[in-house]
Amino acid sequence: MKRQQNFVLVLVCIVSLASLSGCDMIASYFRAQRAAVQWEGDIKEIAFEKLEKDGKVFDIELRSRIDYPVDEVWAAVKKPELLAQYSDQYKKSELIKDEGNVKELEIHMMALDNLQALTIRMEFDDAAHRATIKTLASTIADIEGSYTLTPSPDGTETLYVYKAKQTDKVALPISTDVQRSAIRESFVNQIRALKKQLGG
Repeated sequence: MKRQQNFVLVLVCIVSLASLSGCDMIASYFRAQRAAVQWEGDIKEIAFEKLEKDGKVFDIELRSRIDYPVDEVWAAVKKPELLAQYSDQYKKSELIKDEGNVKELEIHMMALDNLQALTIRMEFDDAAHRATIKTLASTIADIEGSYTLTPSPDGTETLYVYKAKQTDKVALPISTDVQRSAIRESFVNQIRALKKQLGG
């Protein structure tokens, strides 16, 4: 079966007289398909999820519980430039603007074994423990959303809630289920990076 898939990949590249970048795109598709499998089913870091797509737009809500007080988690959330230091998924998280409660960053990250680059803007509301996020540059999708932190009644844990609208900028040659896996992967790796930063 694997040999047959490799043959089909080579055949498509030859028959279509595709450039190297065209063949790379097809190879990227197969990498994404394979990587998506590990993000299916229940994932311990996700306490709740809503990943609904209508046309080009994903309506996203993901929640996780973090076993640290809200002020400690918030301090970590306010340092997104450290993502590459605490997560293998992030290859670059470079701060390009830091003014008051606003940060802009260039992010290079792996999404289902494929490298993606984007520039994001984050604005932090200390009183509400809420950060808004918006993509300024991306080849794949536009994202506009927020991260909100809520303390547990006893103050020892934090509920981390991500809500966003994610709009496809191009017609992606992958299924909606594979896109859901990519969203889950990104969210879970953020949670894991935060926990490492917090010492967990």
